[in-house]
Amino acid sequence: MVTTIFLGIISIGILIFVHELGHFIFARAAGIRVEVFSIGWGKGLISFKWRETRIQLGWIPFGGYCKMAGDSPKDTLRGGSDEYYASSPFRRITVAFGGPFFNYLFAVLLFIVIIMVGYEINTFPNRIVLAEPAETLGTTVTPAQRAGLQDGDVILAINGKEVDNWDDITEFIVRNPLRTISMDIEREGRRLRLTAVPELDRETGRGLIGIHPWVEPVVEGVRPGEPAERAGIEPGDLVISVDGIGIRHHVDFYDAIEGKSWQDVPVVVERGGEMVELIIMPEKVDDYDSAGLFFRHVTYRTERYPFHIAVGRGFVKSLQGVQDTVRGVIMVFSGRIRARSAVAGPAKLIYLSGVIAREGFTYFLQVMSYISIAFFIMNLIPFPALDGSHIILSVYEIATRKKPNLDVVYKIQTFGFLFLIVVLIFVTMNDISSFIGR
Repeated sequence: MVTTIFLGIISIGILIFVHELGHFIFARAAGIRVEVFSIGWGKGLISFKWRETRIQLGWIPFGGYCKMAGDSPKDTLRGGSDEYYASSPFRRITVAFGGPFFNYLFAVLLFIVIIMVGYEINTFPNRIVLAEPAETLGTTVTPAQRAGLQDGDVILAINGKEVDNWDDITEFIVRNPLRTISMDIEREGRRLRLTAVPELDRETGRGLIGIHPWVEPVVEGVRPGEPAERAGIEPGDLVISVDGIGIRHHVDFYDAIEGKSWQDVPVVVERGGEMVELIIMPEKVDDYDSAGLFFRHVTYRTERYPFHIAVGRGFVKSLQGVQDTVRGVIMVFSGRIRARSAVAGPAKLIYLSGVIAREGFTYFLQVMSYISIAFFIMNLIPFPALDGSHIILSVYEIATRKKPNLDVVYKIQTFGFLFLIVVLIFVTMNDISSFIGR
């Protein structure tokens, strides 16, 4: 847990630092004096002067800030062109945009690195099993059933693009809620084309059609001290039956042990060409009946691309991330998805970032890239205290050719800042309650 939290703090801290660095560089380019550039918050433990800017390392090693001359009501204003509000609105727009822009560029850079390096994906084949209607959104018929999909179908392509594994399939589905998608499938040696409309999961904003991967019931591993190990199940065992029910895939296995926690359940496995009869006692874990094992996956490695190709693909990937984030924000504000479950605060971001980072360096870069895009979008929202409000204020000044009343501006920005603090406290409490509820 400590390592997870540490990695999460590092990832979020880097993104905040990149954001403030953007403000710093654009302010310097616009001729606006930066009084303090701090890595971390609080009083500077280590500091030095670089030209007119004090560079410091704060005692709270998280994020940072960029203090510009004349951007606070406590400042003594001289009216010089190097002060933030004394400078032209065009310069202020570039400075305000600089932070979010650097977050976007950083995401593009991370995507480029990921595409150049490549990475391994632990996934499953593109053969499917239909989910029960209640497993998706509680509907009586799933989109997959309406489309005519059947157990054992192999999905070959979606919207004309070939898919090689389960991750490819889910990427198309989760990104297209309420949109018609076409699927080329293979069934009994025939190629068919079907269409489906993924339903919207109001908890996450993801698209769902009601399918699982078809995972062969070959045991990949067992967790020490848990039911499968105590029962004598070993890696490489092929599960033949559970409680007298034949097992075709992992869904059959979990259906067979459902509701049987703390009961002796007979299991037949094939091991080395011989049938072995065992007894397993599932345990209840987070409201699920757990056997303490996992089934065999397939490992797929992405192709490595040279720099000139990776640049183009990186920009495409980043634009997809922007599109998904904007759509998610719109869905939250329109009430189509539940903000309480969909919005992540700092605690959840740190935790999830740390969890994913522990999976490997490439995963660490991936989660940082998507959160960096979220920083880019959210900071451009024209709400007081966010960068978007400074941009709108400057646009208003250009349109009306009138200087804003700084006293009013400071009051509005202070209100916005305090409101954001309240929201931050709320989402943090929501994060904590979600952890407690696990």
